[in-house]
Amino acid sequence: MAFTFLQCFLLMRYVSVVLAHLPVPENVNVTSINLGVILEWDRPSYSLGKLTYTAEYRSSISRTFQTVCDNQTEHRCDFTHVIVPVGIFLFRVRAEQGQKTSRWVKTEQFFPDKHTIIGGPTVRLVSRDGNLEVDIRDPAMEGHKKLSDIYSSVGYNVRYWKEGEEDKATVMKDRQQNGLVLNQLEAWSRYCVQVQVFIELYKKTGEFSPVRCEATTSDGKVETWMIALILVVSFVVVSVTLPLLFLVAWYFYKGLKFFYPTDNLPENLKKYIMEPPHQYILKAMQNSSLQEEQYQEVSIISESPLVEEGPLCSNTEEQKGADQGVI
Repeated sequence: MAFTFLQCFLLMRYVSVVLAHLPVPENVNVTSINLGVILEWDRPSYSLGKLTYTAEYRSSISRTFQTVCDNQTEHRCDFTHVIVPVGIFLFRVRAEQGQKTSRWVKTEQFFPDKHTIIGGPTVRLVSRDGNLEVDIRDPAMEGHKKLSDIYSSVGYNVRYWKEGEEDKATVMKDRQQNGLVLNQLEAWSRYCVQVQVFIELYKKTGEFSPVRCEATTSDGKVETWMIALILVVSFVVVSVTLPLLFLVAWYFYKGLKFFYPTDNLPENLKKYIMEPPHQYILKAMQNSSLQEEQYQEVSIISESPLVEEGPLCSNTEEQKGADQGVI
């Protein structure tokens, strides 16, 4: 009986201890791209009320955990600024609610240089002499200058294909140069290229770069007929454009001369134009003085003697003829 009572006491004690702890965070995972390190998790199941979280890490050269995120509500913690590329790291997180806490949930050992995902490089294509020149730039590493500072050997896998024929893509593996030339391509065709980083040490590949496409030419030379066509079209355009420009400039100049003449009008003419006509005429009449008419007496003298006899009309006609002769 005493033994049974002791078992019940211990069982109740165990249950009370267990119930004092919160459920642990779920789906704890480390995500790393280009040496950026993020610890992520989900809210524990069957949990009530508001929860906070604390996340810590420990390196291979340290025996104690260091807190990075404390009493936060987010379900993620950024460890990028405390991680170095080479080393072994361990992460853990727990849930909290007032004085109650859950157990720590630990991750597996994390090797930054081995486990990080390398993003796609930047690719630039240049069409020259019928070939495609491929220029590759390494992705930027978080907190570090160059990819070559972390890995002693960096290669590139290059795949290219004629646009619309991706299923026939050609793959060039582990190219050590940042630049290469794709030759033996069809003239006047578009080709697409993708590149991914390859790390020989871990036999790991990164993500592919976005697809880049560029058109080829015919050995970088322009056909003779095309040159002649360009010259003819250019001549026609110039022949039509220059006269039109000249006419436009001429009419524009004439318009400016009409609206903005360069010669100044005389002051009296300006005054005449500005003043109303009736006022000008009235002033002229007021300012002019009346001149006295000049005249002289005119006498008519006849050289022939007067005839006493004869009709009056005859004398009169003779006199008129004499007068006309004198005048």
